Amino acid sequence: MSEQKLLNSHPSSWEGYRLQADSEAALCAALAHACDYRGDVTIHLKTGAQVSGYVFDRQEGARQPHIKMFLANQPEPSIVLYQDIAEVEFSGEDTAFGRSWEDWAKKWQKP
Repeated sequence: MSEQKLLNSHPSSWEGYRLQADSEAALCAALAHACDYRGDVTIHLKTGAQVSGYVFDRQEGARQPHIKMFLANQPEPSIVLYQDIAEVEFSGEDTAFGRSWEDWAKKWQKP
């Protein structure tokens, strides 16, 4: 499947996918999916370093576009600038895959 088709698709789970951020549109689409993902992602930086955690916010319209993510063993969120990102990998388990709102509601419904 081409990257463009992949970015515009909605697979049943993004778990295991790696999306390269080789254009602004590809980066924005990958980070939109990462923000919606219910598991950890690994952000591969242009420096070769990587950070892994849960992406919970993205600020495309900010003066310096960035994402916010919780990293393991860090109580405060970290900020990663869009300009530093080379690739987005959906590395953690998709904790919502195969579950529905109805399943969640049944679990928490009082008898």
